[in-house]
Amino acid sequence: MLLKYLTINTIAEVCCFIIAVVKLRKVNDIFWKSWIVFLFITCVTEFTGKYLKDLYLADRVHVHPNVWLYNILLIAQAFFIGMMFMHLLKKYTNSFIIIMSSFSLLMIIYLYELFSHGIYVYNELTNTVMLVIFILLSFLYYYYLLKDEAYTNLLYSGDFWWVAGVLFFYFGTTACNIFFEHLSPEKMKSIKHLTYYIYNAFNIVLYGCWSYSFICKRWEMKILPGQSS
Repeated sequence: MLLKYLTINTIAEVCCFIIAVVKLRKVNDIFWKSWIVFLFITCVTEFTGKYLKDLYLADRVHVHPNVWLYNILLIAQAFFIGMMFMHLLKKYTNSFIIIMSSFSLLMIIYLYELFSHGIYVYNELTNTVMLVIFILLSFLYYYYLLKDEAYTNLLYSGDFWWVAGVLFFYFGTTACNIFFEHLSPEKMKSIKHLTYYIYNAFNIVLYGCWSYSFICKRWEMKILPGQSS
């Protein structure tokens, strides 16, 4: 019964969650440790979403689609990823105004979409704007990293790999979304089948980079005195 809920995405998410619990539970950094909470929320959302989808497909008259669940997840994504960027960027600049302004913009668009079409339709505009914001924040981080004269071993930098995961995933999915929207109707079916595998690949890259960043962060905490409990 449980096996039908195990997909490439859910397996990647669960593995990443387990690694986060193992590697981050003793890290004395609330921003990094918060990823245990976020990944738990993500896993619960995915499994619940698949369960609700099965109910909806079995009885579309009395059961609502599971889109409302992913609309709620958008808020969690905006909050946790936004706070993480603010934490990573504080080494170089005060990004509080940028992050809070971006989050406020997202919430305005989010509420507008909810009032426009309700919670049972996915907030596409909110998701698109959020993708662009995360991409720009990733570029901003790498800009400051390149300007930083201090030596950083990127192979073992948790910050670097966490941002890499965000950039690869959100830049890649944004490109796929643009490409998907411009397809001709007669090619839509075949390309949609292809993009399914592309999205899965980007998910693997995202959770792979994040998992490795958690491992790196744990290494950093062990190396730096007083950083591990």
